[in-house]
Amino acid sequence: MLNLLAYRNLIWNFVKRDIRSRYVGSLLGIYWSVINPVIILLVYIVVFGVFLNARLPGSTSIWDYALYFSAGFLPWIAFNTSVIRSASSIVDNKNYIKKVPFPSEIFPITTTLSELINLLIGIGIYLVLFIFLKGAPSIFIALLPLAIVLQLIFTFALAFLVSSASVFFRDIPQILGSLFFIWFWATPIIYTLNLLPQNLQWVEYLNPAYYMLEIYRDALFYGKVPEITIIVPFFFFSILILVAGYIIFQKTKKGFSELL
Repeated sequence: MLNLLAYRNLIWNFVKRDIRSRYVGSLLGIYWSVINPVIILLVYIVVFGVFLNARLPGSTSIWDYALYFSAGFLPWIAFNTSVIRSASSIVDNKNYIKKVPFPSEIFPITTTLSELINLLIGIGIYLVLFIFLKGAPSIFIALLPLAIVLQLIFTFALAFLVSSASVFFRDIPQILGSLFFIWFWATPIIYTLNLLPQNLQWVEYLNPAYYMLEIYRDALFYGKVPEITIIVPFFFFSILILVAGYIIFQKTKKGFSELL
């Protein structure tokens, strides 16, 4: 993977191209990267916070719930969108892969980094709202880069797997849409872990997204150091999946040209 560093300028150019292409001809352009997440957040907050009166344990404030939800939902959206879009990244760029001699790994990486830009914009909006409602965040906001790096590792891992698999099985992007819908509701994003029955809470400890979002929430919302039992398992699991995903990608990429 270190060889990909030689292509960092090319990757960055592809990232910029990807962002521009999504908003070409649009009146508001890249501002939709701000508008869309805000609209989605508001809908969820109104439905669950206002209509269903969802609150955090020990709090009666809708704003605490809104901040808790947003701290998990923003990275989830980036993760979800990155993996689903990466599934089509090789197929969508088949002309490059057939004609231009550079690593095809660039395309799932580009998609993931493109969505990272949207995540950073969303986090910027979150921090403005947090400061307005609760004042300056704690010093543990400095752990935010750790959360982002760990998410990138995990996302790259799945992106390599699904992008290579989609060349052989074109239904993968559609299947992922359904799987991520189930995964969203199976992860404590809208609700907190303690709302699950005691005898079912162990299931979340098998859910890698739970660990990923807890690190974000500790840095953004709770203002504390994530527990070692959260960081270490997620780190080693992400590295393991990344190595496996990269190896599988390398072994399958030899057949891309014939199938595309």
